[in-house]
Amino acid sequence: MFAWLVAQLNHALQFFYGITGSYGWAIILLTLAVKLVLHPLTRKQLRSMKEMQKLQPHIQALQRKYRDDPQRLNREMMDLYRAHGVNPFGGCLPMLLQMPVLFALYRVLSDPAHFISRTGEALKTVPFGPWDLLVHPITVLGDPGKYGIPAVVAYALVPVLIGASTYFQQRVSVTDPQQSRMFLFMPFLIGYFSLNFPVGLSLYWFVSTVAYVAEYVSVVGLPKPQKKPQGEAPAGGRRRRKSTEAEARGA
Repeated sequence: MFAWLVAQLNHALQFFYGITGSYGWAIILLTLAVKLVLHPLTRKQLRSMKEMQKLQPHIQALQRKYRDDPQRLNREMMDLYRAHGVNPFGGCLPMLLQMPVLFALYRVLSDPAHFISRTGEALKTVPFGPWDLLVHPITVLGDPGKYGIPAVVAYALVPVLIGASTYFQQRVSVTDPQQSRMFLFMPFLIGYFSLNFPVGLSLYWFVSTVAYVAEYVSVVGLPKPQKKPQGEAPAGGRRRRKSTEAEARGA
């Protein structure tokens, strides 16, 4: 089944290459086509996330109220989900269904044997802009004397673009400050991984990330500033109030 999926994606890649004559544009069109096919699942996942975000103020209030009673907290949260018709795991199934497609796409784009000319010959180079889609950036960055400064600058941009696009995606889609801090290292990690993968795979990741941001904004909307929970005064306000009370007692 997985080999069949890889073969179909490879046929689609060759189809777009036959139209554009460029594997770079073929990867971009294939990525957008896959995102379009998977969009119904992605939309369902994003709507589930949107409903969960709406409940966040209520969930945080329950966590503060029952912080010393975990069993009561779980019961209250499940009642909250049922009252609003929300499944906390509703976003997981669409994501799992997409994984085989994404792994198959990775298999196609990471194998140089899938990049062949219109006459059926295996290509040794696949140029796209200043890059060769078959080259791993670490190869160029590790030998600047052989490849030259312009090539080093071009391939050094790959992890920067991948890290920046991943950071932008997180800024838009991760609205919980605690989760944002947990995933702060991800752009650096993904950027580092891109050094050791063919540039064609990084092109897929970049286009896929930008397309996901567009899907997120169209379904969920732009992120809004987090509101402070009612009843909790800012830390500075509490300090000023305590200081005023101490001065009053001293007077």
